[in-house]
Amino acid sequence: MTEETGGKTVSWPWQDWVNHLSFQAKLSLMVNLLIILLIVGSALVVERRQRTAIVQEVEKRALVMAKALDSATAADLVTYNYVSIEQTVSKFSKEPDVVYAMVLDKEGNSAAQYLRDYPLSRFLQQRTHGGKGHLPATDQILLPGSERETVYDVHLPVMVEGSPDPWGTIRLGISLKGMHQEIARTRWQIAGFGILALLLGSAGATLLARRMTRPIHALTRGVAAVGRGDLSQRIEATSRDELGQLSAAFNEMTAQLAHVRELEERLRRADRLAALGTMAAGIAHDIRNPLTSILIFSQLMSLHHDDPDVRAKFDRVVPRELERVQAVIEDMMELARPSSLHLEPTNMNEVLTQVLELYESQAATLNVKLSRELTPDLPFFMADRKRLHRCFSNIIANGIQAMASGGDLAVRSSLVPAAEFSGLQGNTSAVDTPGGSVIRVVISDTGQGIPPDRLSRIFDPFYTTKEKGLGLGMAITHRIIEDHKGSIDVQSQVGLGTTFTIHLPASV
Repeated sequence: MTEETGGKTVSWPWQDWVNHLSFQAKLSLMVNLLIILLIVGSALVVERRQRTAIVQEVEKRALVMAKALDSATAADLVTYNYVSIEQTVSKFSKEPDVVYAMVLDKEGNSAAQYLRDYPLSRFLQQRTHGGKGHLPATDQILLPGSERETVYDVHLPVMVEGSPDPWGTIRLGISLKGMHQEIARTRWQIAGFGILALLLGSAGATLLARRMTRPIHALTRGVAAVGRGDLSQRIEATSRDELGQLSAAFNEMTAQLAHVRELEERLRRADRLAALGTMAAGIAHDIRNPLTSILIFSQLMSLHHDDPDVRAKFDRVVPRELERVQAVIEDMMELARPSSLHLEPTNMNEVLTQVLELYESQAATLNVKLSRELTPDLPFFMADRKRLHRCFSNIIANGIQAMASGGDLAVRSSLVPAAEFSGLQGNTSAVDTPGGSVIRVVISDTGQGIPPDRLSRIFDPFYTTKEKGLGLGMAITHRIIEDHKGSIDVQSQVGLGTTFTIHLPASV
């Protein structure tokens, strides 16, 4: 049971206790409670019906005995033969449930009486009543004394043929003690039956609960195994009920997941082959031209070794082309090798300023206006300065190249509370820094933008929209940000431009 207090839900202690019980314990408890309720209800119904039946039986017996005593003493009352009346009363008193038997004459005096161990004379005189006409009067009375015995009392007028008035009265008391003893025996029998039913019900509930929970436990273990990646789990369906259907559904699910995993593995192999093909095409494109130049000049050198112009051109072209080949190989190795940061105290504004100065001439050539909004006094943080320089160089270079007809490229830096940003992947150091600060860098351009279908792939290795290049620049940028436990987000609209937002913890 729960209550709502001040908008809060309050549960009772017993509810918390029940919630901690296992399903098997809950089922056993529910079955036992149901058995107890049925036994108590049955006991109440049986006792009530038994009490009613016994009272009716006692009433019938009392009336029969009173009428028999009436028939046996009517003639003696008319003739005042009290000796005979006393003998008749003595015979009736031998019945075990007769508490008292009294025969009164027409004046109300006792002609004969039997009183069993009770000072009943005065008590019965106080409870004297008569029937209406020739009809008997019956009542249940509680006798005084230590036992407090209940008696069924019959008051029967003795009528004589030819006389309108009764010639006397029969008072007969039948004890209900036997009835109470019988009810007590019935109660004990019901209690014994209840205990037996409770034991059998508990055993049956336990067996039923085990049978029901066995497939549930198996399903739980299977789900845990599937969560660990083991899709070979199967649950034996031992029945055709809902639990059996659940087991069959689980088996069907694992089979489908195994099939999906196989398809995913095939897709990954296809993606790897496609990536390998893209990489091969990019490598072939970027290395073929330098190698062709080197091959040509090697052949020229063998034919015109003595020509100073050929040697001079060879000295200019071949080293440059070899550097191009080496740059391609370095990019691939940069992406493939494990991260290794050379951390040093770094000022973000200094790194951004150096990168912007590097591209000022290229931006001026393409009529691109560079603007900066760098928050002063940014704290120094531990970072790899060279790799961050390369990261921002890739973003700014791509932004400038995207504005071939001119435009604006803005770089902004700021310090924001860590509470305003929860996107640092697996990072907790941001909240450990003084004030819980995060360094934010926003780089936006007004270029042609990136279509939505390409935006989600710009950080994929070997993916490029340019005619030249391997498509490793943005992949390396993403790798550098991840190595610094930061995050990078990109938003773009075709025709309006692209914005990169980088968040880096104030310490790594």
